[in-house]
Amino acid sequence: MAQTRFGLADGSSNVLKINGRLTTPEIDGNSGMFVEKITEAGDADYLLVTNIGGTACPALFSIVKVAKASATPIAYFGNCNDEPKRMVVPGKSITLAFPAYRPLRFKGTPATTYVYTLATNELKQDGKPVPTACKGGTCE
Repeated sequence: MAQTRFGLADGSSNVLKINGRLTTPEIDGNSGMFVEKITEAGDADYLLVTNIGGTACPALFSIVKVAKASATPIAYFGNCNDEPKRMVVPGKSITLAFPAYRPLRFKGTPATTYVYTLATNELKQDGKPVPTACKGGTCE
């Protein structure tokens, strides 16, 4: 759970709710969900949601923009590594730098860096824009 200026963000039931209301689109967790407020800018707070997965992919991440009248997540992203290095530039951006993920029995993924720009709600992976829309009205 995380407190925002607009109410309590709760992912304890594997679905994110702000003050008891679902986000639009809805954002669901897999085996678990951690929610933390990571920054605020102007009239919005920003949450970092960690979707706990399984052995093949321990974690993926989403950023949720919470404002007075809405809470809008972006599609999950990451390379399955559950411990990215985080950097926030207040009022500007959120960066998650993922080391390579090399599980014992699986192929693994290379190191990668994602930057979310607050002003434009744009996500870039290694400098290239990536889609942020959740498919079918649900981020899962």
